[in-house]
Amino acid sequence: MKIHLIVTIASFRLLLPVGLSGQTQRTLTTSASTAGVTESLAGPGEVRKITPATISELKQSAGNGDALAQNNLAYRYTFGQEVPQDYEEAAKWFTAAAAQGSAAGQYNLGALYEHGLGVPQDYPKAATYYLMAAEHGHVLAQLRMGLMYERGWGVPKRPDESMKWYRAAAGQGDASAQCYLGNAYYNGQGVSRDYLEAAKWYRKAAEQGMTTAQNNLGAFYHHGWGQEKDYVRALYWYRKAAEQGLPEAENNLGVMYEDGLGVESDYWEAAKWYREAAEHGHSSGQFDLANLFMAGRGVPLDYVSAYFWYSLAASAGDHLSVRQLRDLKRLMTPRQLREAQARLSDRQRQTDNSADPNTVALGVARPFNGK
Repeated sequence: MKIHLIVTIASFRLLLPVGLSGQTQRTLTTSASTAGVTESLAGPGEVRKITPATISELKQSAGNGDALAQNNLAYRYTFGQEVPQDYEEAAKWFTAAAAQGSAAGQYNLGALYEHGLGVPQDYPKAATYYLMAAEHGHVLAQLRMGLMYERGWGVPKRPDESMKWYRAAAGQGDASAQCYLGNAYYNGQGVSRDYLEAAKWYRKAAEQGMTTAQNNLGAFYHHGWGQEKDYVRALYWYRKAAEQGLPEAENNLGVMYEDGLGVESDYWEAAKWYREAAEHGHSSGQFDLANLFMAGRGVPLDYVSAYFWYSLAASAGDHLSVRQLRDLKRLMTPRQLREAQARLSDRQRQTDNSADPNTVALGVARPFNGK
């Protein structure tokens, strides 16, 4: 068992017209690759539906040079809302809005160039438009510029510039940027390693509900990095993230219950959280759950189930599970092995049937209601 700290780059987020203040987090599934487009039309607390007559007025305003209308009309074309989906038409109107200095238009046009929607894919042009929007204070453009400089997409790799833009976005309260800064200070990436500073930024993001930061802050309390070791607080932050379905945190919470860290040892509760992580495809959760089935702790002694979970973990590259499988086979009867293999075959069929390569899960955050 080991505690998992997640070190991730800031993710690219899709913005839809959810006109809520703050960091509205939802998940949707769409087959359209329209990542990164924002709209600034929705009113507070509502998803703005507009009529054909309103669309006509929007087109007229856009044609008369209204930058906000141009951006919002382009948004409608991007997603096919009340108009046919048309990326080229979207690019046309985002370009018009961007030319008038609209930060939202500049950011959205950058997204189209990055992903090649309605325009040829062109990272340098994407970076150019993101930079324009970032300099206008557009927080998501600042976040994207941090990533562009980090990865060298359309711009030279510049850790100093990357940190500059992540700091700008973090200073505006963006949780992804705050979490990235935590990662940077944890790894010593672009800055000197500093656990105290890493913990500071993880805390800011964790308090906004960001699961990765919550898990990582829990790991910092667990190990005593940047603060006093405190298993009770580690448990608190792991639970926050686990209850939102983060597999690493689910597994970490299971470790706390199995080892009695910050809470009385409880194998049943450990098994519950390992199972959550295992069902979410987390290989360490699968390994830890299999260990409990092997020992009959918190679950019935069950070699078939142990073999099943070790096998899934092993297929994900967990080397300890490979060794455990080798030892477990010596203890199992031929009938038990056949039953375990049948369960694995059923699982594979279910996975094959549920997979949809054309479907992308996208996160929804707040709209940018500026120029």
